[in-house]
Amino acid sequence: MYILIFIIGLFIGIILNYTIEIISSKIEKSKKNTKNVFVPIICALSFEILFLRLGLTNVFAKAIAMIVILIIITFIDLRHRIIPDFIVVMTLVTGIIFSIITKTSIVDTSLGMICGGGIMFLLALVPNAMGGGDVKLMFAIGAFLGVKGTMWALLLAFSISSIVSIVFIAFNWIVYKRKAIKDYIPFGPFLALGSFISLLIFT
Repeated sequence: MYILIFIIGLFIGIILNYTIEIISSKIEKSKKNTKNVFVPIICALSFEILFLRLGLTNVFAKAIAMIVILIIITFIDLRHRIIPDFIVVMTLVTGIIFSIITKTSIVDTSLGMICGGGIMFLLALVPNAMGGGDVKLMFAIGAFLGVKGTMWALLLAFSISSIVSIVFIAFNWIVYKRKAIKDYIPFGPFLALGSFISLLIFT
């Protein structure tokens, strides 16, 4: 069963590669090859980890849906530094549907959305601190994670991004003798990673 789940993950990862390429071509208005060998690998490993943690349950299906969307968001944001609105809407609708299927409390789902979007919105009020896409994304992810999972996802995302930023700045200072303050690191991938870890721990 574990091998089957891994193979399914690889297959879906290949499909995601083509999906990301199509979305990228729409954003850039070109047909550049944007396929990434890491997408199928990450997808397969994520499926395997989720299966080991959750088994074949409704929650596993919910987790799979979330991770598929997060993988798309991660690679789109890394390449284009943007999170398209239609992906956010898809995330929100899917999260609400699976919350109903898994019989998650409506209150918990709603609070997750409010906390996720609200905290990010407050941070976005600080100039150049946060993008609008990140705010909308965390609002949508809150439908998947609920209030506790969302709060932990944010904490993990900020913690990991802080560590990566410090390492990035230190590397640039040592190698290029300059500070990397003006270099922009997309925050979407950190939100995705934080959400994935939170899902594993609190689901």
